[in-house]
Amino acid sequence: MKRQRNPGLFAVVLCLWAGVAHGTSELPDDISLEDLVKVQVISTPKFALNAEFIPSSVSVLTREDIRVYGWRTLADALRSLNGFTATNDHTYSYIGARGVSAPGDYRSRVQVLIDGMPTNENIFGSAGFDGAFPLDIDLIERIEVVRGPSASVYGGDSTFGVINVITRSGGTLRGVEVAVAYGSGKSSEGRVSWGTLTEDGLDIMLSFSGAYSRGQRLNYQDMANAGLDSVAQGVEGAQAGKFFARVRTDNWRATLLHSQRDQTVPTGSYATLFNDDRHREADSYTLAEVANDHRLNRENTLQTRVYAGQYVYQGDFPYDYPPYVLNHDRATGQWLGFESRLLNTAWQGQRWTAGIEYKANTRQNQKNEDIGYGCYDFSNTTCLDDQRRSHQFSLYAQDEITVGDSTYLTLGLRHDRQNDMPGHWSPRLGLVHQNDSGGIFKFLYATAFSDPTVYQRFYTTPTFSVGNPDLKPERMRSIDLTWEQRVAARTRFTSSLFFYRLQDLLGIDASTGLSANLPDVIGRGVELELQHRWLNGAALRLGYTLQQPSTSSIYIENVARHSLRGNFSAPIFNTQWLAGLEGQLLSRRQTGDNGNWVAGYGVANANFTYKPSGKDWNVALGIYNLFDHQYDDPSGLDTTLAGTRAQTPQFGRTFRLKFTAHF
Repeated sequence: MKRQRNPGLFAVVLCLWAGVAHGTSELPDDISLEDLVKVQVISTPKFALNAEFIPSSVSVLTREDIRVYGWRTLADALRSLNGFTATNDHTYSYIGARGVSAPGDYRSRVQVLIDGMPTNENIFGSAGFDGAFPLDIDLIERIEVVRGPSASVYGGDSTFGVINVITRSGGTLRGVEVAVAYGSGKSSEGRVSWGTLTEDGLDIMLSFSGAYSRGQRLNYQDMANAGLDSVAQGVEGAQAGKFFARVRTDNWRATLLHSQRDQTVPTGSYATLFNDDRHREADSYTLAEVANDHRLNRENTLQTRVYAGQYVYQGDFPYDYPPYVLNHDRATGQWLGFESRLLNTAWQGQRWTAGIEYKANTRQNQKNEDIGYGCYDFSNTTCLDDQRRSHQFSLYAQDEITVGDSTYLTLGLRHDRQNDMPGHWSPRLGLVHQNDSGGIFKFLYATAFSDPTVYQRFYTTPTFSVGNPDLKPERMRSIDLTWEQRVAARTRFTSSLFFYRLQDLLGIDASTGLSANLPDVIGRGVELELQHRWLNGAALRLGYTLQQPSTSSIYIENVARHSLRGNFSAPIFNTQWLAGLEGQLLSRRQTGDNGNWVAGYGVANANFTYKPSGKDWNVALGIYNLFDHQYDDPSGLDTTLAGTRAQTPQFGRTFRLKFTAHF
């Protein structure tokens, strides 16, 4: 059931690092990092076009990075970046940022976009980061990550930033691409994509992909301690399919995505029967958008988009009360809306953006019942049948001002109002100053908010209730300071300091199990990153994060105070072979079980790619958790037949062999 969960010596010396190169895969290997940053154009439509002028810490991951390091999901890519935390309970992967990453919290507090189209759904406020993400990762051209509160231009669910996934174009594909893969758990994947750019400028992309996995064996020590069967069979067994279609010209684009993933969950969560493959959870996304960029005159461009979406969740949960009962949990969200914004450059040295957005949540329905029993032992009707609808209205404006030759000022303000919640004003002040010898200095002051979801407010059943209709919105104020410095022609250093106050944090009250506004969180931290590129095409990125969120009366779960991340890629033997090596090292983290600790860990991955010269095919072997390190992630506080569970074992060494060809 997609129910809200509450959220020494390191085992492995981190010796394998992976490089995240900025820019596109078509760039020459000998380009300097300074030149690379200058061509780093950001497609996130409401921000400055050049990463240098965004008053935030910005990261760009490319299609080449995805190929070189063998990333399988969006979570794999994001966990390589400073400030992000990825955990997995073998139902979902969860992303947190800057110390706010309660396990099992479906709201990541970042807004996830595909070509500028929001993917966060309107029931749980979640965005998929694992196999439930509605786009095949092979269709990603690059991933743009803009850190810091972005509510002034994107509204709620952008507390810690925006992740914009840019898709590949038909013009770059120009033909048919086929990919097949086989890996641990008898997993298999297949994809067929076709793209073209016609003579009259019509760019077309079509793709279909499917995946199947029988899952893997995993030992749960908590079950063994209770004298029960402890080896789960078929963990993360799933079947999935994804479809993507896009047609665009210079001024128009139309996009349609549909995805579905159905996953087996034999882990005994929510006190279900352990190793019962009838415990399944399925997620389906359908997203559609039509957008137009109309050049009114030399100084004004009107950007308009109309969009619609649907999210469907289905969960089946086996219980033996007795008798045997299969509990059905269902959620359906539907929405549609439009947005129109005007970009104006009439005033010299300024770029104005003013916009309006309306979103109608036409369905926000939640239902729960015990099949054949209504609501077993409580009533003959369903346990929950809640049907809602709502609407949101937003106005925003932002001015980007060039002050002299080396200073860039950003002023932004947005007002959001949901029909049954108080309105929010979200100001933004950013300053960027560039000095030839001193580097680039960035300052950002911004606010953000998150309204409680219908799940947090209204999910109430006789046996499992988290709904609290009296919840207040969550609000945050933040200051970010960033310094970027070229150390040498191909070496760049970036440092960021952040401070924030998160008021009325939305979470679970451990004493009641209900959604609640928790005590304020004061967060502070530092992020350091060093990048270097060699003339032979090798690339290195090293990152360190120190984060120290604190609160007055509760401990904070799943916070690794220290984390090290490293990525290194290099040609080996000859230019036909490429190795991508990466690793993460995290310090210990607290769990929701009376503040107990999960030990720190280090994990390294390796991916080797062979691409013959002059051929349009390549083969890659990915080895994940290279040293077979055994470690746990904190999980949302859960009840199993063995008792309370607050941490989840992770997979040991796994592999994937992948073949890609272009015709």
